Amino acid sequence: MITNPIQTQRALLTWQTPLGTGGERRRHAVGELVAADDGARFRYLSDTAPFRAAMADGFEGYTGIDLETGPYEDALAILLRRQPSSDRPEYDHFLHTFGLTPDAAWSGLSLLAYTGARLAGDSFSITETFDGFDRPFRYIFDVAGFRRFMAAAAGLEAGDDVSLVHQPDNAHDQNAVQVLREDGQCLGYINRLQSERLLGWQRSGSISAKVFRFNGRPTYPRLFLIADINPNKLAKAA
Repeated sequence: MITNPIQTQRALLTWQTPLGTGGERRRHAVGELVAADDGARFRYLSDTAPFRAAMADGFEGYTGIDLETGPYEDALAILLRRQPSSDRPEYDHFLHTFGLTPDAAWSGLSLLAYTGARLAGDSFSITETFDGFDRPFRYIFDVAGFRRFMAAAAGLEAGDDVSLVHQPDNAHDQNAVQVLREDGQCLGYINRLQSERLLGWQRSGSISAKVFRFNGRPTYPRLFLIADINPNKLAKAA
């Protein structure tokens, strides 16, 4: 469980080409949330190549957050609707599902970033950028592309060790980080928006990872890892 979290300072709103549209499903960073005293500020990344690529793939904005206006001061409240309310009986179970202890003080932005805030009904999610993550910490990763590699997960159980290995010859991402089981079979990848940061930590510190859990819909199975990350070899474990 994650009991001593680093609070999220910046996260990305991402959008993926929906299932069933044909062709490659690409994930694009379309907006950013930056922590503020009153919660978080949001803006669309409309001046970036990933945003323009998303528009070309059919992105039309997030419901309730107009594409033409911004930055938004109230977008955090809109995005928090993607998660159960803290007064609902299943809220603690929701936190445990993502390895989050109810006893920790979670900011709204941290909850979105640590859980990913995915819903079955759309193609949005929230991605942690790890800005300011400069001490040892624990994090749950949702393995990208697992649906294509799930046959390699036969017999794999929660608690089994996995390796995070750089794949520099990857045709789509020179910073690609594969998730490999102990026999070398690929289970998927670390989110490409996070892979460069992880590679830096592997050089300057250390990362160990295990299977946390499996779940998801039959048409969209998911694999989660729990990783202990020390960004600096000189830093002592928390």
